[in-house]
Formats: sequence, C-alpha cells, structure tokens
Amino acid sequence: MKPNSKEVRRVECTQPECEVELGVGEEFYYQFHRHGSVGEETEFSIDRTDIVRHEKTSLEYVHPDRVRPGWTGGDMERGEWFFKAIKAGTARLTIRELFRGRLENERVLILTVKQA
Repeated sequence: MKPNSKEVRRVECTQPECEVELGVGEEFYYQFHRHGSVGEETEFSIDRTDIVRHEKTSLEYVHPDRVRPGWTGGDMERGEWFFKAIKAGTARLTIRELFRGRLENERVLILTVKQA
C-alpha cells in the first residue's frame, strides 16, 4: 500500500500519548483497521492543519475473496492515512477507535515539526 517511489515513514503510537519529531516536508503514515459490518471504525483529527496536512487515505480489504453480495463480515479493512509536515511548529494528531459509535480508545500524537 505504500508508494514505491520513496520510503515513507510509518508512525505508531501504542500509548495514550506519543511524541514524534519530523522535518519540514517529511511524509509519514499511520496504519489503522476498521470492520464496518461489526461496528469497528477509526477516525483522526488534526488541530493544526497548517503544520501537518492529511494527503490521502489508502484502504484494502484484508480478505477480498470474502467481499461478495450476500456475505457478511468480509469487509474488514486495513488502511493507511498519509500526512505531510508543512512547516515548523507543533500539531496534535488524535486517533480515535470506535465500536458501534462509542469511543473505545484514543491516542494523541504530538508532532513536532522542525526546519531541516
């Protein structure tokens, strides 16, 4: 799912809050999953889109052979959100994992962007 033209940094956060340092112009991605038919969803928000910008979202079915009319439960997806550090400063990327609309988990990535 990653673009082949250049290496894009994967950013992870397993704690409630994580700090990440980036350079201006650096691209990175965050991997997530969702399973809509059972109510699992993941969403994000950025408090400073002038510092860090969402570029695109990439999705793929984990079991594409199970996505058929009349079949249930085969819609589990793996996704990646791609971002770019635009200018120096600090932004907060909040990741929310929901189950049937209820917040199950929240992680905050504090993104410090520095001039190279």
